[in-house]
Amino acid sequence: MSTTLRYPSKSPSVKDVSKWTIVYEDTLKDWNTIIRHVIIEHGYPFADFYRVTYTIDGVKKSKLFYGETAWNKTEMFAYDLGFRGVLGRI
Repeated sequence: MSTTLRYPSKSPSVKDVSKWTIVYEDTLKDWNTIIRHVIIEHGYPFADFYRVTYTIDGVKKSKLFYGETAWNKTEMFAYDLGFRGVLGRI
C-alpha cells in the first residue's frame, strides 16, 4: 500500500476515502450536560480533505472541507462553533 498523499483536481467524495483519522475532538459542557461535541477527521489518502462532525443540542451534522486552505477553513468553522482549543491543532 502506498503512503503517498493525493492531490486531485476536484473535490473527492467520502466514498473515495480509505481511512479517516481523528485530528481533533472536543466536548463543551454546561452543568454536566453535553451541549456541543465536535470531531475533526483527515481523509486519507487526500492531502487536504477534512470532515467535521458536530452535535449541537442533540442534532448531529457534518461538513466537508477540501482544497489548499481546507485546514484553515476547518479550524475557523470549529472555532466559530465555540471550540477555542482547535487553533493550531490541525
